[in-house]
Amino acid sequence: MTWEEVSWVLRGRLRSKVLAALDKPKTATMLSKELQTHRSTISEILIELARRKLAVCLDPKEPYNRFYKKTELGNKINKKATEL
Repeated sequence: MTWEEVSWVLRGRLRSKVLAALDKPKTATMLSKELQTHRSTISEILIELARRKLAVCLDPKEPYNRFYKKTELGNKINKKATEL
């Protein structure tokens, strides 16, 4: 975990909320309802979190309703971000 990663999460208001909400596996639709924002925005954030290894897609072969969950690195960064 680097401070650059923590900073990247905190710079995005929704990024930190999405990462915090991924304690249990959730889809973009579930997160969009929970966070009251557009599903497409949540999908973009989830893809970027997965690319940075902060979240993982649990069923990547599914064309719709993919479930995402925080990785161990995502847990560490989320914990550090909430402490600040």
